Amino acid sequence: MLFPRLAVLIGGVAAGALARRWQSREAAAPALKRSLDQLAREVRSQVAAHDGRLSQLEARAEVQEAKLKELPSTAQLVSAMDELLAKAMSGLEGRLTAQAQSIETLQMTVTQTDELLERVLESLDTLRGDSPGNAA
Repeated sequence: MLFPRLAVLIGGVAAGALARRWQSREAAAPALKRSLDQLAREVRSQVAAHDGRLSQLEARAEVQEAKLKELPSTAQLVSAMDELLAKAMSGLEGRLTAQAQSIETLQMTVTQTDELLERVLESLDTLRGDSPGNAA
């Protein structure tokens, strides 16, 4: 008879423990729901913040891409540099040609001046030789 009473006692204790567990779960459920709701709000807030940052980065990337498209290509830069160099060389060649012509003109002028001076000196020598004071 002891055994059935002991079994009833243990069953009662077990039933009481189960009842307390169910009650504690039911009592914890609103707190758990509040925690989950708060966690969900924080996650939504973080997602919104990350979406905003991502939008800003995408906008900045588009601006940089537009700037890169505006820059001239390497081929265009090389072409422009070739054109500038050709113009500079042409200008230099023109100045050198003009200087060479000036030098030739100066050389002809010096040659003509030398010839003229030589004639003048010859004329002076001739005049001195033909003058009455030199006839001795």
